Amino acid sequence: MQIKRYDALSINEAMQKIKADMGPDAIVLSSRRLNGRLEVVAARDDNYEILKKSKVEKCKKEESDTFSLFRSDVNELKSFIMDFKKQGGIYAELTEIKETMGLLFDVLGIQNNGRVPFSLSKVYYHLISAGVSKQRACALIADLKSDSRAEDSENYHYTLSAAENMMKRSIASSYRNTGRNTKKKRISTFVGPTGEGKTTTLAKLAARCLFEDKLNVGIITMDTYRIGAVEQLKRYADIMDIPMEVASEKKGFERVLNKFADKDVILVDTPGKSCGDESYLLKLKKCFAMDFPMEMNLVLSMTSSQESMMDAVERFGIVNYNNIIFTKLDDSKKFGSIYNVIDHAGKPVFYVANGQNVPQDLNKTDPAKLARLIVGGADDRRLEG
Repeated sequence: MQIKRYDALSINEAMQKIKADMGPDAIVLSSRRLNGRLEVVAARDDNYEILKKSKVEKCKKEESDTFSLFRSDVNELKSFIMDFKKQGGIYAELTEIKETMGLLFDVLGIQNNGRVPFSLSKVYYHLISAGVSKQRACALIADLKSDSRAEDSENYHYTLSAAENMMKRSIASSYRNTGRNTKKKRISTFVGPTGEGKTTTLAKLAARCLFEDKLNVGIITMDTYRIGAVEQLKRYADIMDIPMEVASEKKGFERVLNKFADKDVILVDTPGKSCGDESYLLKLKKCFAMDFPMEMNLVLSMTSSQESMMDAVERFGIVNYNNIIFTKLDDSKKFGSIYNVIDHAGKPVFYVANGQNVPQDLNKTDPAKLARLIVGGADDRRLEG
């Protein structure tokens, strides 16, 4: 410790001398008056500068560590946001929410403080509870609100019926210009992700063509990937006494088509693979690129998520499918996703499947039946025909 004496006229003068000489951290040990002057004894720890420097360096290090951690968090957040941008994730979702809410506000007259019949809002919630997307439900309500034929909009049952008719007309638009009114194509293929029910649906349609329409039927399977797939379809074919051939490549496929030249109907089963397998989809497209006219059906299961269905609709578009078949209706209680998919894909639906029984659990359908199924729910699950 360093100790010094200072002579001054006043305590202020003494303190100025002490601070100038020993620094601001010096302490006064004693003071006394002597012959009219002031004598002050002050002291300072000799290790102060070392401790101070160490403390400063420690603070700087902590500050550096803190800012490094902060920068790391910021960089991680930036990376997270960029990933979402690439995927269209949160931005697309927020945009959809914003657009949906804006449309809903317009529809319900909230922005203009308008009065909206209670039945319209009740129908809106009925539709979204049935699985219809909020945007599409809003669009239907907007059409109802502006429809001059909706004279009794205060009556809920009338408004719900009007919504069903509006949905029917919307679904019917996907049936136009499909070529369905022309002669039915001899070759009908079934594509879609794995586990959607393609093989069972093919067997049901084969039985219907054979026993009800009295047609000469042939079956081709290209599914040599899934264990037991060929055997499963072979059992169906043997029971119905229908010839079945295996063709995994394009050359083999063409060969079997020529072999089945006398058949009225040829039904083709394809492997169920992930929608993300682009090479498989390109191979499938190449295989079906031939002079033989075909009808291609995308098979989707009601047990799949809405997101999975929409993904299949987009990815299998590469093979230019003509129609959609919905399966496993017996495992679902709401069917709004059917409307969402049809509205998005713009493709017609001529069959739905609601069980495992061959062939009775395959039903013909049309826009009116589909609208009734979607609005009515499980009570209208078993469509006739």
